[in-house]
Amino acid sequence: MIDKISKGHRLVMENRELIELTGVQKVQSFDPKEIILETKLGILSVKGDQLGIKMLNLEEGLVDLQGSISALIYHRNPSDASRRGFLNRVFR
Repeated sequence: MIDKISKGHRLVMENRELIELTGVQKVQSFDPKEIILETKLGILSVKGDQLGIKMLNLEEGLVDLQGSISALIYHRNPSDASRRGFLNRVFR
């Protein structure tokens, strides 16, 4: 079991069936095929089958997910990408 009270973002997965997360700020959407979470490090999509939220405590930023997990995808924050793009153009 991980130390669940953490200031950052942490993801621990067991056997592609259970995920324990810290640093979760919001559940953006949920269905049995995909759960989208807003974390301290950006948007996280969890894809799979028969996904469910086993435990949710947004005050402490804790979420436990269960199901058959097939993919974890971190998406870029659009505001971060535009700033990097602008700086890349300036410093070429």
